[in-house]
Amino acid sequence: MPERLVIMHGSTDQFVITERPAPTLTDRYRPLPNGMDHTHLTVVPAHQVRTGDVVTAFFTDGPGTRRAEHVPEAFAAHPRPLGNCQEECEECEDTRARGVAADRYVCLAPADEKADCVIVFRNTPVAIVPVDTAARFPALDSAPLLPDLFTLDDGEHGPYKALPLPGAFGPWDAISVTRATAEQIAADLPTSHTGRHLTCEWLHDTLLISSDPRLRTEPGRPGRLIRPDADGRYRIGGLRPWQHWSPAEDDPTHRPRARAAPGPSPFDQEPT
Repeated sequence: MPERLVIMHGSTDQFVITERPAPTLTDRYRPLPNGMDHTHLTVVPAHQVRTGDVVTAFFTDGPGTRRAEHVPEAFAAHPRPLGNCQEECEECEDTRARGVAADRYVCLAPADEKADCVIVFRNTPVAIVPVDTAARFPALDSAPLLPDLFTLDDGEHGPYKALPLPGAFGPWDAISVTRATAEQIAADLPTSHTGRHLTCEWLHDTLLISSDPRLRTEPGRPGRLIRPDADGRYRIGGLRPWQHWSPAEDDPTHRPRARAAPGPSPFDQEPT
């Protein structure tokens, strides 16, 4: 993997910047906008991050050589002092509980419906694409969204990749999957606790999901026929509730935060 060695003004550490990792099931990194890559990154202390700078990574602890730890989803910074969190997020509560003066920290981005505030010590090294450089590229939200991941039976089956879904998605709603994923669901469903009374059969390009005839409320109906849409995808839902899957937590319904910041490092604090 190509690397760059970067220094930060005022620090004797060396910072290794790597390419953004490709997303996998266990490492969920949303790509950067088209054309933006690790060659456009620089390293600054957190208190020098400006509004609109694109935060892409933090670093392992020092002193010495420190390697980039990429955030799951790069975000545009909106720096602000601590103490005005509108969401009353857990990160702000934890920071207050540590009992360190608020002016020792900086909030790089406020909490929203998906993530807590991003709070770091003011001298924490941050890998950014400067706002003037970022302006030459497509907007952050133009980068492809990662597929949502779903499972059956508390993670016993899956995960299944589906098109990203809106926040209002309900567990009984349909998810949109490829033919290959639909085939995997069809193979898993009858063997699962969730689908133990269901059978799946392919009729050319149509998936037939039917229940045990003895349990049907409308005898004689063939079951649910799921045909591919114009893009060749299958919308499967309404049979049993889907559960979100995440490799980060034991709870299979947990969804990882889109942003993450490192814990406090003694090497990035100002002397007391």
